[in-house]
Amino acid sequence: MILEAAIGDAYGAGFEFRKMEFILKNNNLTQYHKHGLYTEIYKRYTDDTQMAIAISELLLEEENWNEIKVANKFVEVFHRDKRRGYSDRVYNSLDASKNGSDFIKIINNGSNGNGSAMRAYAIGHLKNIEQLLSFCEIQAITSHNTKEGISCAKRVALAVHFFKYNLENQSTLTDFINDTLKEKENYRITSPIDMHGYPTTQAVIKIVSEASSMSDCLKKSIDYGGDTDTVAALCMAILSQKKGSEQTLPNFLYEELENDTYGKNFLIKLDVALNNKFRF
Repeated sequence: MILEAAIGDAYGAGFEFRKMEFILKNNNLTQYHKHGLYTEIYKRYTDDTQMAIAISELLLEEENWNEIKVANKFVEVFHRDKRRGYSDRVYNSLDASKNGSDFIKIINNGSNGNGSAMRAYAIGHLKNIEQLLSFCEIQAITSHNTKEGISCAKRVALAVHFFKYNLENQSTLTDFINDTLKEKENYRITSPIDMHGYPTTQAVIKIVSEASSMSDCLKKSIDYGGDTDTVAALCMAILSQKKGSEQTLPNFLYEELENDTYGKNFLIKLDVALNNKFRF
């Protein structure tokens, strides 16, 4: 799951907020492209995956969560492997923090952005829905203490849960999310896909609901433009759990993905650890 998300993140980063002409010309799943602003983001994942790693490690380490534990993990993971992709608001807050308490004091957590959703997918491993929703909310409020920030994190985790635990014979994904969250959302895509929580998760849920191929899904998630790395990462994470979908991606996406200390092999080990802890 995290490996696939990192691939979507790294591939999608090359198209983030680029002109549609560039996307239509180059989004053919044949090579990674450099980020339009940060050239060091090339064949490397961004903040999306780094924050998801923090959440994943916390799932493996802690049975009981609170805001300080989550913030501590965000700060720890950031400082051991600083990388770009974060908004200035979050990057500067993490950079100035020595621990979670610092981060909570510094950060303006009134954002409606998609940051709380982009990192929430591993929480979908939890079988208990009440715990899943609670953990989503706890991690969201550290940086996105808004209705949009909280509910959109829940949508992403619920999508993973839905496919992981084979609920497709009981409901549709959109009905499952709406019923669980007591919402009446009609999921749709508005292109280019905005970096706020609602348009991002609206698009992601719509895309993965209809997807039957991981390669096709990756291309499609980029073709809409906008916040392509986040949309692609979330689509890949969720679709990795969808039974019956074609799971193959072009080999270069695996072979050329970064593989230093926190690169490909690290992500694979993290996925294995999560799957071992949260068996079906």
